[in-house]
Amino acid sequence: MEPETQSPGSQLFSTVPGSTHESSPVFRSTPVSNIDGQGQERFRGSYVKYMTKPDMPCSITESLKHFPDENITNIKALSAPRYGPSNLTVVTVEGCPTFVIVDWKKNENDTAHEYEVVSKMTGLDNSTEELVTVTNQTHTAVENLKPNTSYTFSVTPTNIHGRGPPSTELSFVTESADPSVSEYVPGKDAIWTQYSFKFDSYSECQGKRFVKRTRYRKFVGIILCNSLRYKIYLSNSLSGIFYNIGDLSGYGEDHCQFVDSFLDGRTGEQLLPEQLPIRQGFYRSVRQEPVMFGTIGGRTHINYVHWYECGIAIPGQW
Repeated sequence: MEPETQSPGSQLFSTVPGSTHESSPVFRSTPVSNIDGQGQERFRGSYVKYMTKPDMPCSITESLKHFPDENITNIKALSAPRYGPSNLTVVTVEGCPTFVIVDWKKNENDTAHEYEVVSKMTGLDNSTEELVTVTNQTHTAVENLKPNTSYTFSVTPTNIHGRGPPSTELSFVTESADPSVSEYVPGKDAIWTQYSFKFDSYSECQGKRFVKRTRYRKFVGIILCNSLRYKIYLSNSLSGIFYNIGDLSGYGEDHCQFVDSFLDGRTGEQLLPEQLPIRQGFYRSVRQEPVMFGTIGGRTHINYVHWYECGIAIPGQW
């Protein structure tokens, strides 16, 4: 069976009353393949919907384009929400074990101003970890999930008066890590450390900052847009400035090597060098080549970009 293809954002997921996921060709009730890249059977459930991944790294940003934003407007709430969300659904992208999108339908008499999405992870020793994501939409991405791991998801409506009743709790098991993306070692902690480093500008991402040491005697700095889209910088020292990375032969696709990805990544925004401000930075031509430092952008014919998607989730754990 050939996977269906869909241009990003061209078919929206409908959240109007009475609509269903099956009304959109983007979402499937069954996976294209019942087994993942490691030969493990994919989790199935009546409340699970599947999306197929285009031939590019996993992208939370692109996946969310199929879920339109919704302005939650309510009459003035006089008490805590009385009704829990319904039609809770777990949407997973085949080949992308590190995130899911949890979607639900609000009650017609809903007085919620926000929702708390509670994600609980159960470890092999039956220990649990909990993550709470707050949103004012009727969907949210739950990120930094671990491969081959059991989770439960529930949604609780809230407003200024308190919390309402939670939704039904749903179970889900993430699929295996993709060996074509990176070497995954179960139980190994993420190597990233949160650190507010100094950086040169030119980034679409404004989130948390993380650093790690490399075998190239450089420090890699990351600024998150989300766990799968980020800006990559390099620096000679932890206390020094973290600089953009230029590319003599492309748009930084091979820079995914700096986050330990085997993939040539997806990058943006791709402009001609003469459209880019001249600045100082590191640069190279191909993967594995040592980086040099000098002028990039402008008439140097050395490109640099706003963001990268490399298939690696950062920081990679809760």
